[in-house]
Amino acid sequence: MSEWSRIVYREFCDAPRAVIAQRDGNLYFFDSRFDDDLDCYLEYYEVWRLPLLPDERLAGSWVGLEKLALERLPNVGLRDLPFEVSSRNTPDADAARSK
Repeated sequence: MSEWSRIVYREFCDAPRAVIAQRDGNLYFFDSRFDDDLDCYLEYYEVWRLPLLPDERLAGSWVGLEKLALERLPNVGLRDLPFEVSSRNTPDADAARSK
């Protein structure tokens, strides 16, 4: 099994709230969105497997990335990501699709 790579995140509030990671040539989007009805962030990530995306799409807003998903995967607990994100964020979100 290969390692997770090219891990980038945005919107840090107690934990990263949007993460893109790559593994085995696939791109994954983990999103712990803000729920207006609950008036707080979700305590889990909704997870999608994405197609490889153009550089411009990853450099821009990640809002709506889930609409491009190839498949919806099971939720992952906020503290249960299968990789470390605290020291691996890079300003180059475009690299997430480069392999």
